[in-house]
Amino acid sequence: MVSEVSDVQEFLSKQALFQHLNAEALATASSQSYTSFSRSGALINLREDAGLLVLRSGSVEIRKRNGELLDRLSEGDFLLPKVLLQHALQAMALEDCLYYELAATAYNALYTSDKDFSLLCQSYTRRFGEVSMEVQNPAISPAISSGELLLQKRVADFMSSPPVCASPHITILEAAKIMMAKNVSSLLITQDEDLVGIVTDRDLRTRVLAAGLPDSMSVSAVMTPEPSAIDKSELLHRAQIKMMSAGIHHLPVVDGKQVAGLIGLSDIVRANNIEPVSLIGSVRHANNVAALVDISRQFPALVARLIERDTRSTEVGEIITSLTDGLTNRLIQLAQQELGDAPCEFAWLAFGSQARQEQVIGSDQDNALILSEACEPQNADYFKKLAEFVNEGLGDCGVLLCPGDIMARNDKWRLSLRHWFECFNQWIQAGSPKDLMHASIFFDMRHIYGEKKLSAALQNHVLESAKKNTIFLAHMSDNALIHSPPLGFFKTFVLEKDGDHIHSLDLKKRGTIPIVDIARNCSLSAGISAVSTVDRLKQVADAGVMSHGLVNSLLDAHEFIAGLRLDAQGRQYRAGEAVDNYLDPKTLSPLMRHQLKDAFHLVRQAQAAMKARFGGGLI
Repeated sequence: MVSEVSDVQEFLSKQALFQHLNAEALATASSQSYTSFSRSGALINLREDAGLLVLRSGSVEIRKRNGELLDRLSEGDFLLPKVLLQHALQAMALEDCLYYELAATAYNALYTSDKDFSLLCQSYTRRFGEVSMEVQNPAISPAISSGELLLQKRVADFMSSPPVCASPHITILEAAKIMMAKNVSSLLITQDEDLVGIVTDRDLRTRVLAAGLPDSMSVSAVMTPEPSAIDKSELLHRAQIKMMSAGIHHLPVVDGKQVAGLIGLSDIVRANNIEPVSLIGSVRHANNVAALVDISRQFPALVARLIERDTRSTEVGEIITSLTDGLTNRLIQLAQQELGDAPCEFAWLAFGSQARQEQVIGSDQDNALILSEACEPQNADYFKKLAEFVNEGLGDCGVLLCPGDIMARNDKWRLSLRHWFECFNQWIQAGSPKDLMHASIFFDMRHIYGEKKLSAALQNHVLESAKKNTIFLAHMSDNALIHSPPLGFFKTFVLEKDGDHIHSLDLKKRGTIPIVDIARNCSLSAGISAVSTVDRLKQVADAGVMSHGLVNSLLDAHEFIAGLRLDAQGRQYRAGEAVDNYLDPKTLSPLMRHQLKDAFHLVRQAQAAMKARFGGGLI
């Protein structure tokens, strides 16, 4: 029968799905709701003409037909019959249940007209995979600020296309004539449509004229071979960061493997999106540590502005990390100005959040040195001084010293390539769960400075060794499960019970770290070289290690949790408070609390999938 409207309306007005509706919309939804009842142990009758069910009292379990438990619901939670029916799922009353059925017509009207309502329903849908709701909702995307639009510009919108290309077999003189005729300052060198090099005005000045080379030589002799490139679909700020970090002014643009165009710093300036990279440019030209410290004082304010613009957390993490990378590179160069050239080849590695390009305000540093086998014992003092200079300089610039001393200044983390092989072999082949708990950060590594071949050799060795060792993967999986999402039996938040952050959620330890762990373990099992959590998850899905549906849901959960963490840190910084990873859920709206619970629930599902795959030590 039709529910008593006033009673239904009062109840719905307190629930996350409906609490934001105006009085008229709430009254309409209430008038089209029906009261139903199911006894304990009975299956709830799921009908497609019931658009949505809201639990008034009692509790419900959602299970697969084989009995596997997927979810538990209590008062105020909702379910979508169509989603459960399309996935052959069952809803059983754990105790006597009273619930409201919202008619499909009323549900569809709210879904197409109300942004918050539709977002919550989409979040529910993603728990169980991709299901078409057969309701089009093209016009209710959140408003995007002008600052976010600026940072969302794509390379394809600003590149020069078609590019000016030439064969590597032409002469330097012929290349110069082509550049003059086309009025360009760079020429892409292609062979069989593949990009093989680039030559610029600067190359002609420094490598030809200044060196006194004849212009009859092949252009391949003076071009930059195998230049860095960027896909045309990439965000514009990534092209900026790539050019500024490498000290180049032109970047080839590709579409898959095909050359699509060229983008230069002048194109970047034209886009008026120069704020982050202008700081990177200042870092590159700083003459001493004091200048770097002055520049780095601007970083937190920049991050706060990015947060205020609603910039995605992944983009903010990349920008913060690019600044840390720039500081690291410049500090190494300043150290060498003081100490002299390195006595042998070396590579500076970043671990952890810097390696993943996921740093936030207040991130600490994790780094190490790889030394070539040609390094002599008497060279040890040089690299110790270089590492101390860089680590202390980063600390002065606000990149905190690692509490666990995982830094290049620690003698343990300045090793030859052979000794690094031995170190990882010990972890992978004989490491105990406790050993691996402390070593997991080393499996996120990225080259920062020096000889890339050293970093590549180590990474390739680790990937080949790790993917073959199922016991290692099982230990890593078990360790990852220690960081569980903070949800209770009926998806209530489990808050910190002691310390300075009582009654708060640790969004790093209990939110983002579990996702980072899942991405790391799954990518290691497939020999995937990507390091960032987002890239790893996408490639994990492509490799078939985890379903695309679950990965897409996990990506959404990661962005949502990381975004909440970043937003809370931005508020702390603006208020002059110490920046940390904690959030009091009472500061969130009912809608946001509901979405956070859904995100934690998805993380728990992904952890269960990881445990099922790796937990027994067999794949």
